[in-house]
Amino acid sequence: MVFFRQSRAIFLYFLFILLFIPSFLEAGDLSFRVEQSKIRLIIPPGGSHAGMFKVDSQSDDKIKLKAYFEDWAYNEEKDGSKDFFPAKSTSLSCADWITFNPAEFVLPPNGAQTVNYVVHMPPDAHGGHYAVMFLETSLLRDVGYPMDTQTKELTVGTTLNIRLGVLFYLEAKGTVRRQARLSNLSVAKASDGKNLLFSCDFKNVGNTDITTKTTFDIIDQGGMVYARGEFNGVYTFPGDEAKLTATWKEPLPKGKYDLILTLDLGKALEEVGLGRGPVITKEAEIEIGANNEAVKVGELR
Repeated sequence: MVFFRQSRAIFLYFLFILLFIPSFLEAGDLSFRVEQSKIRLIIPPGGSHAGMFKVDSQSDDKIKLKAYFEDWAYNEEKDGSKDFFPAKSTSLSCADWITFNPAEFVLPPNGAQTVNYVVHMPPDAHGGHYAVMFLETSLLRDVGYPMDTQTKELTVGTTLNIRLGVLFYLEAKGTVRRQARLSNLSVAKASDGKNLLFSCDFKNVGNTDITTKTTFDIIDQGGMVYARGEFNGVYTFPGDEAKLTATWKEPLPKGKYDLILTLDLGKALEEVGLGRGPVITKEAEIEIGANNEAVKVGELR
């Protein structure tokens, strides 16, 4: 009976943990932020750049932080989500090009700390390279539940690692090629019989990251614009492939049209005030039937 009571108590204890563990993992007392989540630099091969960013505490308690580098890449969805890897483990890593200090520090309550870094661009560097500096602290919460009046209290410790990342994008000045290739254009009627769905394959054939903004125009042979819209944005590293998709929700009159795609390959540069990148324009002839179906889809040129 004692064994049964203890087993039942253990079961109830872990059920309690599963139901209420979010309350033990609240990290409001370890809240902090960084003033820059992205650092994009263009540095000549063999050159260097010194910079800094600030880490701010939003907590009434002291926060001990450690800083370290990892590699990163966009995940297979190419929607801006990222995967992380050990430092210096990917072909485009620049984790060992950056020195920084301090590596560990304590944020005072509601205070701030400056992190200094120096980038050393190798003489033979070309294209884009990437790393992420993580700032991490650990939260340890101990919770207990008495299994039986004749037993000792069972204590469970849960460690929660809280980290924020600063993404580094480095480009070797004068060596960068922002280039992309589009292929396999498709225009099809949606299952609802009304919308037109556009898609094509995108490949980053340059040597640096590309974040796209792509628009489309549908123009009849008389020059009248019948439709205008945007494709989804994609985020790629060199060699990455992604799918561009768009929808037009109004029926088009039967006839022949020019579909014109305009790709801005420099959106990432514009976001940080480093100018504009190349813009690519592609077009294809499409023919729409009486039932709003694509009768003909030409090649992009």
